Order: sequence, then C-alpha cells, then structure tokens
Amino acid sequence: MTSWPRSPVELPALQNNIHIWAVRLDDATVDFDRDLDLLSLEERERLARFKFERDRRRYLVAHIALHDILRRYLPSEPARVSFDIGANGKPRLPQAPASSDVEFNLSHSHEMALLAVCHKREVGIDIEYVKEDFECQEVAERFFSAREIVAMRGLPVSLQRQAFFKCWTSKEAFLKAKGTGLSGALDEVEITLTAADQVRITAGVPGWSLSEVDPIDGYEGALVVANAPVPICYYLWQR
Repeated sequence: MTSWPRSPVELPALQNNIHIWAVRLDDATVDFDRDLDLLSLEERERLARFKFERDRRRYLVAHIALHDILRRYLPSEPARVSFDIGANGKPRLPQAPASSDVEFNLSHSHEMALLAVCHKREVGIDIEYVKEDFECQEVAERFFSAREIVAMRGLPVSLQRQAFFKCWTSKEAFLKAKGTGLSGALDEVEITLTAADQVRITAGVPGWSLSEVDPIDGYEGALVVANAPVPICYYLWQR
C-alpha cells in the first residue's frame, strides 16, 4: 500500500524537518498482548467501547504506533507516553521540558494511519480512504465554497473524485492544525489541473503552509504546519 522506507536508526533532527509516519492498521506483526501496556487508561477505556473487532484492532494498532513513535523523540524513551488534552480535544504532549518542543498529529482511515511529528510548530495531518461509492458531490455542496465547487466540476469527470478527496483532506488538516475541530470554518483552497493532468491543491492561508503527502495507493493525504514549509521525511512504521 506504500513504498515508504523504514526509519533509520538515527532519526534526522526535528528542528530541520517534519517527519510523517505511515502505519498499516492491518499489520499482523503487532503483538497486542505485549504492546497493550503502552496505552493509557483513557485509551484502554475507549478501546473497550468499540463494538466491532475490526474497529478495535485499527484503533489499537494506531495508538500502539503513536506511543512507540513518540517515545523515540523523547529523552530516555519513557516506558509510556502521557498526553494532555487541548482545545477541542486535540491531544498534545505535556508541557514539561522533556517533551514541550515536540508537536504531533494523528489521522487514520480504513487500514492506514498517518502521524506527523515536528518541532515547535502546530501541525495537522489528514488521510482519507478514497471510497468509490462515496457521494462526493453531495458533501461538496455542503462544505465547499462556490469557487471550489466550480473548479471541481470544471475538471474531467475521471479526476473529480480525486479532487474532492485532495480538497477534503486539505481542509481537515487545516482544522486539525488550528485545533478548531469541526467547530471551525473550512479554509478555502485552490483546485487546479497541472500540465501533466494532475490535480493540485494549494492554499493561501496566512501563517500556515499546506503540503500534499506522498502517494499511498487508494488514499489521499495532506499536511498543514504553522509558518513556512520545511522538508518532509517519510517513514513506514514497523514494530
């Protein structure tokens, strides 16, 4: 589903890069009995509330990966990572000297998750599974601006679904970076077609930078960070 490389033993410094981790939520190598101890009490309580085993497994793998990855950025790799809950329920690391410089955001859809980790920047990431039976036009009418709808409809029919998901993930990433959740306004983006017949999404939101995420078959993803863009390092998580 993705050709992203495994992480090196020594990760590049976050001060110079943003790191994005892809997590396969169907990863059969995860040892649930061993790794369940990584989760907090609150995460375990939420895990117990899932009705379907499939959803339980996806949540469990995503949060095992979240803990395992974040530990790598903290001094001494603590046995367990704890979180504070900010505005609109956005989790963040406690404001202690050991962790206050590390910011992160997690998104998951279907059988994939993305985790963005950066240094002293608000960050939002979103991934969406491109469903072939999803009513894109109906949702676009509710949430997209008139200009965005016109731009999407102006594309070849074969590209309109891709444009919808690129646009949607970009808007979600903005909401998550700002910490406004679904209570916030959806930032407007630009939908264009390149000379190579590729859909491109850009945005001119002051103080924020939007980047598309490297391709993952069957998915679209977007990253938003505060201030100017910096290079992105891509990694595939494996336990």
